[in-house]
Amino acid sequence: MHRFFQVLLLFFYCYFVDSAQPYFPSQVVFTLNGGQTLYAIDEVNQRAFTTSGGSPSYVFQHFPYAPSDTPQSKYYVQLVTGLYNDSCAYGTYWKYGGNPYNYFPLHWDNQTSFQITNYLDLNYKMIHSANSSDFEDYWYSNEICHADDGETNPCFQIYFQKDTEIPLRSTTITVRGFRQVFRTTEYQIISIGKPDDKYFNSIPKDWYTKCEDVMLKVAYSYDTPVIALHQTKIVGVSLFTPPHRINGNDTVTIQWKSCDGCCDCLIWTPKELSFNSQNFNQEQNLTVTRVKESSTDTSIIPNFIGGGFPPETPSLNTINFV
Repeated sequence: MHRFFQVLLLFFYCYFVDSAQPYFPSQVVFTLNGGQTLYAIDEVNQRAFTTSGGSPSYVFQHFPYAPSDTPQSKYYVQLVTGLYNDSCAYGTYWKYGGNPYNYFPLHWDNQTSFQITNYLDLNYKMIHSANSSDFEDYWYSNEICHADDGETNPCFQIYFQKDTEIPLRSTTITVRGFRQVFRTTEYQIISIGKPDDKYFNSIPKDWYTKCEDVMLKVAYSYDTPVIALHQTKIVGVSLFTPPHRINGNDTVTIQWKSCDGCCDCLIWTPKELSFNSQNFNQEQNLTVTRVKESSTDTSIIPNFIGGGFPPETPSLNTINFV
Protein backbone atom coordinates (compact mmCIF):
# COMPACT_ATOMS: atom_id res chain seq x y z
CA MET A 1 0.00 0.00 0.00
CA HIS A 2 2.82 2.38 0.92
CA ARG A 3 4.51 1.57 -2.40
CA PHE A 4 1.27 2.35 -4.26
CA PHE A 5 1.07 5.86 -2.75
CA GLN A 6 4.70 6.50 -3.65
CA VAL A 7 4.00 5.61 -7.31
CA LEU A 8 0.82 7.73 -7.28
CA LEU A 9 2.66 10.74 -5.87
CA LEU A 10 5.40 10.32 -8.47
CA PHE A 11 2.77 10.24 -11.24
CA PHE A 12 1.13 13.47 -10.07
CA TYR A 13 4.50 15.14 -9.64
CA CYS A 14 5.58 14.28 -13.18
CA TYR A 15 2.20 15.20 -14.63
CA PHE A 16 2.01 18.64 -13.08
CA VAL A 17 5.68 19.47 -13.67
CA ASP A 18 5.52 18.49 -17.35
CA SER A 19 2.16 20.16 -17.93
CA ALA A 20 3.17 23.50 -16.42
CA GLN A 21 3.08 26.09 -19.19
CA PRO A 22 6.35 27.90 -20.00
CA TYR A 23 6.18 31.66 -19.54
CA PHE A 24 8.46 34.63 -19.24
CA PRO A 25 9.36 35.74 -15.71
CA SER A 26 6.80 38.21 -14.36
CA GLN A 27 9.61 40.70 -13.64
CA VAL A 28 12.25 40.80 -16.34
CA VAL A 29 14.47 43.07 -18.46
CA PHE A 30 15.54 41.79 -21.88
CA THR A 31 16.40 42.89 -25.39
CA LEU A 32 15.39 41.71 -28.87
CA ASN A 33 16.72 42.24 -32.40
CA GLY A 34 20.36 42.19 -31.36
CA GLY A 35 19.79 44.74 -28.60
CA GLN A 36 17.80 47.24 -30.69
CA THR A 37 14.59 46.79 -28.66
CA LEU A 38 14.47 46.66 -24.87
CA TYR A 39 11.63 45.67 -22.55
CA ALA A 40 11.48 46.18 -18.79
CA ILE A 41 8.38 44.39 -17.51
CA ASP A 42 7.18 44.57 -13.92
CA GLU A 43 3.95 42.61 -13.83
CA VAL A 44 3.91 42.65 -10.02
CA ASN A 45 3.75 46.46 -9.86
CA GLN A 46 1.89 46.86 -13.18
CA ARG A 47 4.45 49.00 -14.96
CA ALA A 48 6.51 48.48 -18.11
CA PHE A 49 9.02 50.28 -20.31
CA THR A 50 10.13 49.66 -23.89
CA THR A 51 12.12 51.17 -26.72
CA SER A 52 9.94 49.36 -29.28
CA GLY A 53 9.01 51.76 -32.08
CA GLY A 54 12.25 53.69 -31.70
CA SER A 55 11.07 55.96 -28.87
CA PRO A 56 10.91 55.39 -25.10
CA SER A 57 7.41 54.28 -24.05
CA TYR A 58 5.92 53.69 -20.61
CA VAL A 59 2.72 52.16 -19.31
CA PHE A 60 1.54 52.19 -15.68
CA GLN A 61 -1.58 51.27 -13.80
CA HIS A 62 -0.84 54.26 -11.55
CA PHE A 63 1.10 56.69 -13.69
CA PRO A 64 3.64 58.88 -11.85
CA TYR A 65 2.91 62.61 -11.51
CA ALA A 66 -0.74 62.26 -12.56
CA PRO A 67 -2.89 64.95 -10.88
CA SER A 68 -5.30 63.54 -8.33
CA ASP A 69 -8.99 63.18 -9.23
CA THR A 70 -8.22 62.87 -12.94
CA PRO A 71 -8.87 59.82 -15.15
CA GLN A 72 -5.11 59.58 -15.65
CA SER A 73 -4.67 59.01 -11.89
CA LYS A 74 -7.18 56.14 -11.86
CA TYR A 75 -6.67 54.22 -15.10
CA TYR A 76 -3.81 52.79 -17.14
CA VAL A 77 -1.86 55.36 -19.16
CA GLN A 78 0.60 54.70 -21.98
CA LEU A 79 3.08 57.50 -22.72
CA VAL A 80 5.53 57.71 -25.61
CA THR A 81 8.33 60.32 -25.55
CA GLY A 82 11.06 61.40 -27.93
CA LEU A 83 8.78 61.90 -30.90
CA TYR A 84 9.26 64.47 -33.67
CA ASN A 85 10.71 67.73 -32.31
CA ASP A 86 11.01 66.05 -28.88
CA SER A 87 7.23 65.90 -28.49
CA CYS A 88 5.34 63.31 -26.45
CA ALA A 89 1.85 61.81 -26.43
CA TYR A 90 -0.26 59.60 -24.22
CA GLY A 91 -3.55 57.72 -24.12
CA THR A 92 -5.75 56.75 -21.18
CA TYR A 93 -7.50 53.38 -21.08
CA TRP A 94 -11.07 53.85 -19.86
CA LYS A 95 -14.60 53.83 -21.25
CA TYR A 96 -14.12 57.13 -23.12
CA GLY A 97 -10.53 56.56 -24.12
CA GLY A 98 -8.14 53.99 -25.41
CA ASN A 99 -5.11 54.44 -27.59
CA PRO A 100 -4.59 54.37 -31.36
CA TYR A 101 -1.01 53.18 -30.82
CA ASN A 102 0.50 50.49 -28.61
CA TYR A 103 4.20 49.69 -28.29
CA PHE A 104 3.67 46.78 -25.91
CA PRO A 105 2.40 43.20 -26.46
CA LEU A 106 -0.97 43.31 -28.22
CA HIS A 107 -2.66 40.99 -25.73
CA TRP A 108 -2.16 43.60 -22.97
CA ASP A 109 -4.32 46.13 -24.84
CA ASN A 110 -8.11 45.66 -24.98
CA GLN A 111 -8.82 49.06 -26.63
CA THR A 112 -10.44 50.75 -23.62
CA SER A 113 -8.74 48.63 -20.95
CA PHE A 114 -5.20 47.49 -20.32
CA GLN A 115 -3.40 44.99 -18.11
CA ILE A 116 0.27 44.07 -17.89
CA THR A 117 0.43 40.29 -18.01
CA ASN A 118 3.07 37.83 -19.21
CA TYR A 119 5.07 38.84 -22.28
CA LEU A 120 3.96 35.64 -23.98
CA ASP A 121 0.38 34.97 -25.00
CA LEU A 122 0.27 31.24 -25.57
CA ASN A 123 -3.00 29.95 -26.95
CA TYR A 124 -1.66 26.42 -27.23
CA LYS A 125 -1.13 23.60 -24.79
CA MET A 126 2.65 23.34 -24.48
CA ILE A 127 4.52 20.07 -24.20
CA HIS A 128 7.90 19.66 -22.48
CA SER A 129 10.10 17.65 -24.80
CA ALA A 130 11.71 14.52 -23.41
CA ASN A 131 14.54 15.13 -25.89
CA SER A 132 15.68 18.47 -24.44
CA SER A 133 19.45 18.87 -24.45
CA ASP A 134 21.76 18.95 -21.46
CA PHE A 135 21.82 22.76 -21.69
CA GLU A 136 18.29 23.72 -22.74
CA ASP A 137 14.68 22.91 -21.97
CA TYR A 138 12.59 22.66 -25.13
CA TRP A 139 8.82 23.19 -25.21
CA TYR A 140 6.54 22.90 -28.23
CA SER A 141 2.84 23.41 -28.92
CA ASN A 142 0.45 20.53 -29.39
CA GLU A 143 -0.73 22.13 -32.68
CA ILE A 144 1.12 21.93 -36.00
CA CYS A 145 1.33 24.83 -38.47
CA HIS A 146 2.25 24.85 -42.15
CA ALA A 147 4.24 27.73 -43.65
CA ASP A 148 3.75 28.82 -47.25
CA ASP A 149 7.22 27.56 -48.14
CA GLY A 150 6.18 24.04 -47.16
CA GLU A 151 7.90 23.98 -43.77
CA THR A 152 5.90 22.20 -41.05
CA ASN A 153 6.56 22.69 -37.36
CA PRO A 154 4.77 23.09 -34.04
CA CYS A 155 3.01 26.46 -34.15
CA PHE A 156 5.08 27.71 -31.21
CA GLN A 157 8.42 26.50 -29.85
CA ILE A 158 10.47 27.95 -27.03
CA TYR A 159 13.83 27.15 -25.44
CA PHE A 160 14.88 27.95 -21.87
CA GLN A 161 18.22 27.71 -20.16
CA LYS A 162 18.27 24.30 -18.51
CA ASP A 163 16.27 24.10 -15.26
CA THR A 164 15.64 27.87 -15.19
CA GLU A 165 12.95 30.32 -16.29
CA ILE A 166 15.43 32.16 -18.51
CA PRO A 167 14.06 32.16 -22.11
CA LEU A 168 16.63 31.89 -24.89
CA ARG A 169 14.67 31.91 -28.15
CA SER A 170 11.28 31.07 -29.60
CA THR A 171 9.88 30.22 -33.02
CA THR A 172 6.33 30.95 -34.11
CA ILE A 173 4.23 31.08 -37.26
CA THR A 174 3.65 34.65 -38.45
CA VAL A 175 2.61 36.61 -41.52
CA ARG A 176 5.28 38.48 -43.47
CA GLY A 177 4.46 40.08 -46.78
CA PHE A 178 1.16 38.18 -47.14
CA ARG A 179 2.98 34.88 -46.57
CA GLN A 180 2.94 32.65 -43.51
CA VAL A 181 6.48 31.92 -42.36
CA PHE A 182 8.21 30.68 -39.23
CA ARG A 183 10.12 33.40 -37.40
CA THR A 184 12.70 32.86 -34.66
CA THR A 185 13.22 35.49 -31.93
CA GLU A 186 16.38 35.56 -29.79
CA TYR A 187 16.09 36.87 -26.21
CA GLN A 188 18.99 38.47 -24.38
CA ILE A 189 18.06 38.51 -20.69
CA ILE A 190 19.54 41.42 -18.75
CA SER A 191 17.95 40.74 -15.37
CA ILE A 192 15.22 38.75 -13.67
CA GLY A 193 13.42 40.25 -10.70
CA LYS A 194 12.13 43.76 -10.11
CA PRO A 195 13.46 46.01 -12.92
CA ASP A 196 15.83 48.78 -11.94
CA ASP A 197 14.04 52.10 -11.43
CA LYS A 198 16.42 53.70 -13.95
CA TYR A 199 14.15 52.45 -16.74
CA PHE A 200 11.27 54.57 -15.40
CA ASN A 201 13.06 57.63 -14.01
CA SER A 202 13.09 59.56 -17.30
CA ILE A 203 9.30 60.14 -17.32
CA PRO A 204 8.81 63.93 -17.61
CA LYS A 205 7.15 65.24 -14.45
CA ASP A 206 5.01 67.67 -16.48
CA TRP A 207 3.76 65.05 -18.98
CA TYR A 208 0.10 65.73 -18.09
CA THR A 209 0.25 69.28 -19.47
CA LYS A 210 3.28 69.02 -21.76
CA CYS A 211 2.32 65.95 -23.78
CA GLU A 212 -0.58 65.55 -26.19
CA ASP A 213 -3.56 63.50 -25.09
CA VAL A 214 -4.21 61.56 -28.30
CA MET A 215 -7.89 60.97 -27.47
CA LEU A 216 -8.64 64.61 -26.62
CA LYS A 217 -10.24 65.79 -29.86
CA VAL A 218 -13.47 67.05 -31.42
CA ALA A 219 -16.22 64.82 -32.82
CA TYR A 220 -18.44 66.07 -35.67
CA SER A 221 -21.77 64.68 -36.87
CA TYR A 222 -20.61 65.19 -40.49
CA ASP A 223 -17.30 64.27 -42.11
CA THR A 224 -17.35 66.74 -45.02
CA PRO A 225 -20.71 68.52 -45.28
CA VAL A 226 -21.81 69.65 -48.73
CA ILE A 227 -23.59 73.02 -48.66
CA ALA A 228 -25.29 74.51 -51.72
CA LEU A 229 -25.67 78.27 -52.17
CA HIS A 230 -28.04 79.82 -49.57
CA GLN A 231 -28.33 76.41 -47.88
CA THR A 232 -27.76 75.89 -44.16
CA LYS A 233 -26.20 72.86 -42.42
CA ILE A 234 -26.34 72.14 -38.71
CA VAL A 235 -23.23 70.29 -37.55
CA GLY A 236 -23.30 68.56 -34.17
CA VAL A 237 -20.12 69.19 -32.18
CA SER A 238 -18.95 67.21 -29.15
CA LEU A 239 -15.76 65.77 -27.62
CA PHE A 240 -14.53 62.19 -27.62
CA THR A 241 -13.35 62.39 -23.99
CA PRO A 242 -13.80 64.85 -21.12
CA PRO A 243 -11.47 67.87 -21.16
CA HIS A 244 -8.70 68.03 -18.60
CA ARG A 245 -9.03 69.75 -15.27
CA ILE A 246 -6.38 72.50 -15.15
CA ASN A 247 -6.03 74.44 -11.90
CA GLY A 248 -9.46 73.22 -10.83
CA ASN A 249 -11.19 74.21 -14.10
CA ASP A 250 -12.33 71.50 -16.54
CA THR A 251 -13.95 73.79 -19.14
CA VAL A 252 -12.68 74.09 -22.69
CA THR A 253 -13.92 76.89 -24.95
CA ILE A 254 -13.81 76.29 -28.70
CA GLN A 255 -13.70 79.53 -30.66
CA TRP A 256 -14.70 79.49 -34.34
CA LYS A 257 -12.87 82.58 -35.55
CA SER A 258 -10.65 81.45 -38.41
CA CYS A 259 -10.84 79.44 -41.60
CA ASP A 260 -8.87 78.29 -44.62
CA GLY A 261 -10.04 78.54 -48.25
CA CYS A 262 -12.96 80.74 -49.31
CA CYS A 263 -13.55 82.34 -45.95
CA ASP A 264 -16.21 84.78 -47.17
CA CYS A 265 -18.26 81.95 -48.73
CA LEU A 266 -19.62 80.75 -45.37
CA ILE A 267 -21.03 82.30 -42.25
CA TRP A 268 -21.47 80.37 -39.02
CA THR A 269 -22.87 80.75 -35.55
CA PRO A 270 -22.12 80.66 -32.72
CA LYS A 271 -18.57 81.90 -32.69
CA GLU A 272 -17.71 79.74 -29.68
CA LEU A 273 -18.87 76.65 -27.79
CA SER A 274 -17.99 75.45 -24.29
CA PHE A 275 -17.66 71.91 -22.93
CA ASN A 276 -16.77 70.43 -19.56
CA SER A 277 -16.58 66.97 -17.97
CA GLN A 278 -20.38 66.88 -17.61
CA ASN A 279 -21.52 67.82 -21.13
CA PHE A 280 -18.49 66.87 -23.25
CA ASN A 281 -20.35 64.13 -25.17
CA GLN A 282 -23.58 66.09 -25.63
CA GLU A 283 -23.77 67.56 -29.14
CA GLN A 284 -23.98 71.33 -29.50
CA ASN A 285 -25.01 72.85 -32.82
CA LEU A 286 -22.80 74.79 -35.16
CA THR A 287 -25.00 76.39 -37.86
CA VAL A 288 -23.23 77.05 -41.18
CA THR A 289 -24.73 78.87 -44.22
CA ARG A 290 -23.24 79.27 -47.69
CA VAL A 291 -23.55 82.86 -48.97
CA LYS A 292 -21.19 82.63 -51.95
CA GLU A 293 -20.25 80.00 -54.54
CA SER A 294 -16.67 78.73 -54.64
CA SER A 295 -14.64 76.12 -56.52
CA THR A 296 -12.47 75.49 -53.46
CA ASP A 297 -13.29 73.86 -50.13
CA THR A 298 -13.53 75.84 -46.92
CA SER A 299 -12.12 74.65 -43.59
CA ILE A 300 -13.30 76.16 -40.32
CA ILE A 301 -10.47 75.98 -37.80
CA PRO A 302 -11.22 75.78 -34.07
CA ASN A 303 -9.09 77.41 -31.41
CA PHE A 304 -9.07 75.89 -27.91
CA ILE A 305 -8.88 77.70 -24.61
CA GLY A 306 -8.38 75.48 -21.55
CA GLY A 307 -9.19 71.81 -21.12
CA GLY A 308 -5.68 70.57 -21.86
CA PHE A 309 -5.98 70.94 -25.64
CA PRO A 310 -2.74 71.90 -27.42
CA PRO A 311 -2.46 75.63 -28.09
CA GLU A 312 -1.97 75.01 -31.80
CA THR A 313 -4.99 73.35 -33.39
CA PRO A 314 -4.24 69.91 -34.90
CA SER A 315 -5.50 69.52 -38.46
CA LEU A 316 -7.66 66.60 -37.30
CA ASN A 317 -9.92 69.05 -35.46
CA THR A 318 -10.81 71.21 -38.47
CA ILE A 319 -14.15 70.77 -40.24
CA ASN A 320 -14.24 70.95 -44.05
CA PHE A 321 -17.13 72.16 -46.22
CA VAL A 322 -17.59 71.52 -49.94
